Amino acid sequence: MKLVFLCTSLAPGRDGVGDYVRQLAGACAQLGHVCLLVALHDRALPAATGLQQRAGEVRFSSALSWSRRAALLGSLLREFDPHWISWQIVPFGFHPKGLMPDGARALAAIARPWRNHVLLHELWVGLAEGERFQLRLLGALQRRKLLAFLTQLAPACMHTTNPTYQLALAHHGWPVAVLPLFGNMPVLPVEPSLATTELATVAAGKLPPGPRWTGVIFGTIHPQWKPEPTLAWLHRAAARAQRRLTLLAVGRIGVHGARMLEHLHATHPEVAVIDAGPQPSERVSHLLQAADFGIATHPWALIGKSGSAATMLEHGLPVLVPRDDWRLRWGELESPADPLLRRLRDLEPADFPAWLEQRRRPESRLPGIAAAFLEELDHALPGGALVA
Repeated sequence: MKLVFLCTSLAPGRDGVGDYVRQLAGACAQLGHVCLLVALHDRALPAATGLQQRAGEVRFSSALSWSRRAALLGSLLREFDPHWISWQIVPFGFHPKGLMPDGARALAAIARPWRNHVLLHELWVGLAEGERFQLRLLGALQRRKLLAFLTQLAPACMHTTNPTYQLALAHHGWPVAVLPLFGNMPVLPVEPSLATTELATVAAGKLPPGPRWTGVIFGTIHPQWKPEPTLAWLHRAAARAQRRLTLLAVGRIGVHGARMLEHLHATHPEVAVIDAGPQPSERVSHLLQAADFGIATHPWALIGKSGSAATMLEHGLPVLVPRDDWRLRWGELESPADPLLRRLRDLEPADFPAWLEQRRRPESRLPGIAAAFLEELDHALPGGALVA
């Protein structure tokens, strides 16, 4: 098949969805499909550039007029003539307040003659119980703009990344399937002894002696996570098992995360707190494999949209989810099926060691998710299967 992937930005390493699109398109290309990537609103391009084009990739500057972008997109689509156009949507990528612009609806009208797929990475604010009225009001406007865009596009196939968003969309009359996220770091298997050596190198003498458990946080530490109850729970589990605790942070944890780790280092001398910071992808993979478990700072109801959690799971780690402070206003959700994902309140300290023993062999989910994505597109086409 010939596939066009549309997103807001393709700035390498600066846009999570853009990086996701590159990986998904790369996996599709490895299966024999031909892919074209188009960034529709790339703020990373200077206004004077306007348009950047290279093999298999086109980027429109956010400074270009919508009419110019519509003309350019129409020309690209007519020349490439794809079997499918996949829209990878994050409304905040188009507008700082998450409002889908009217210009995006014009692009949808241009694309409508082809088969369109939509993956909604984000929806609108105000979905949770107890949200402020002002936030719900903004969310209603965001929703109106997004659903108007979808109505204009009339997609033949739709996905989101998690059951919570699936339920919210169904509540508003848009049935969608779930396409799980894959990790945002390559899985590079390594011998356990070498992984432990890399951890010791990064720790620079901070690792405690004797038996220990290493918990890892990968990526941004969300300020809504309050670490004290988690550390108290882990301390009880470690004391029962006669283990010492190490807390390892890897990647860009954010300003709040850095302050939190400094505070924990000062107030919890019984825990070795190590901030490894950003590291090359190979070392990140090895450090994740050196850990015993992961800690995700996304809320339980939205854990399916966490690329960090997906990355830790791909590396075989049991992932502990302490936060359960976000609940959708409509409906009840089933727990994720993966036994390596556990909500903190559902796990007893006495059961922690047995759960850690369930860790898996590291393996990327990208090939399987790409194959599932292509299969769903294939089944949505009339007249039988298309082959690459």
